Amino acid sequence: MYAVFYDLETTTKNTVGQILNYSFIMVDDEMSPIAELSGLVKINRLQLPDPGAILANRTDVVEHQQRALDSEPVAMRKIEQFLATCIHNAKGAVAFVGYNSSRFDLNYLRTSFIRNGINPYLKGLSYRDLLHVAQKAYITNREFRELVRKQCSGEKRLSLSLQTVSHALNLLEGVQAHESREDVLLTIRLARWLKEHCSLDVRTYEAYEGGPLHSTARSGSVYEIEEPEYDLDETAAVRRVPMCLLDENKKSSLWINLDRYAENQAPTCISWRQPMKHSFFTSGRAIGSPETQQLARKALGQFKNTTLSNFFERGDGDIEQDIYRLDFDAQDVYYRALKEGRKEILAETKNPDARKLWVRYQLANSDLDLSDARSAELLRQYALYRYGGKLQLVKNIRDPKDPDNFHPKLSEMIGELNRLREVATGEGGSEDLKLLDSLEKFYRASDILRVAGPELVPGLRQSAA
Repeated sequence: MYAVFYDLETTTKNTVGQILNYSFIMVDDEMSPIAELSGLVKINRLQLPDPGAILANRTDVVEHQQRALDSEPVAMRKIEQFLATCIHNAKGAVAFVGYNSSRFDLNYLRTSFIRNGINPYLKGLSYRDLLHVAQKAYITNREFRELVRKQCSGEKRLSLSLQTVSHALNLLEGVQAHESREDVLLTIRLARWLKEHCSLDVRTYEAYEGGPLHSTARSGSVYEIEEPEYDLDETAAVRRVPMCLLDENKKSSLWINLDRYAENQAPTCISWRQPMKHSFFTSGRAIGSPETQQLARKALGQFKNTTLSNFFERGDGDIEQDIYRLDFDAQDVYYRALKEGRKEILAETKNPDARKLWVRYQLANSDLDLSDARSAELLRQYALYRYGGKLQLVKNIRDPKDPDNFHPKLSEMIGELNRLREVATGEGGSEDLKLLDSLEKFYRASDILRVAGPELVPGLRQSAA
């Protein structure tokens, strides 16, 4: 079976950010590379990269801007065309594989596609996450488990990161590159090892094992799922959790975690699972003491009105953090407006988020004349919204005191940059200092500071270059 392995490096962990570099490598039945698309994406004027992300992916942003040739819209079209060609040449399903991709890379890629007018749901891709295979191997394969635990010796928590697992299996020397192409090649090597040593082929393994149990929805049947025990002080390497099925359809399901429910009878004990996106490791055997079964019946009674159709509340966060709020009809209108370059087409949808994305697209990708008062004011408003700490990163605010509810202010980002600089100075990290100096230079030369600098960071001097 053919597969495309992929990885992205980004300006920040939040999808309001931007892809910096990417790599997509197609492999044949033997997992040997047969086609590749890798590249850099020029940072647009709305993006001020996060200092922590820059140290993680080791990007000198000033050099990056000199080397990167493609804007985000151009890069996204190249990626779409490459994937379409892979699907066409395979003449069948193509596994689309990343590492921890279901939680990060896939959502980032889809968000980037949508805001650039590209349908993100390519027919023919079968979504897979190699992290799920590593988790299954840890649960079921003694050799793999012992090697990983030995690698984590002396730590309090188990790590199944790509770097830790690859070190444990002698697939990697030194520090993980966190450069897309190198990480993809490493992911392919790990996939081969797991197939050869654990008989787990990421291209065909279905990590969501709950499908056969869907007929038992609301029946009160209790099943046990298995998960790696991440607390290394615990005796058992595998944790078993009783679950009962609340609701299901062909695309997803709702499960009640009965351990959580026993502690707190709140909706937070309900988890949404989707095949090809989530793992669900289980023997499929109904289990449970009379007490557990009674708890399941109580939970099902309490949540009897909770279904897949009403489980998700409509979010009020930023649209680029909740891109699926743009329904299919609104997406089609937005795509046509971008393709034809006509804003008036947006009048065909009542979805206000389509208009927000249109404005941002123009601010990010058009040749703005900032001597024009209207253009400068639009960019200033966006700068104050995002880098003034008003851009909401979560769909719904649960804890008003949580600092992660909103995008950090530019003053906070600069404070973090200076803190990391002090750490690097103390540790003699000359390479880190070079990266941070380059990032600060990028900040100071940005159009964001040009139009809103004194309001965002009073007293900060803007660079002339």
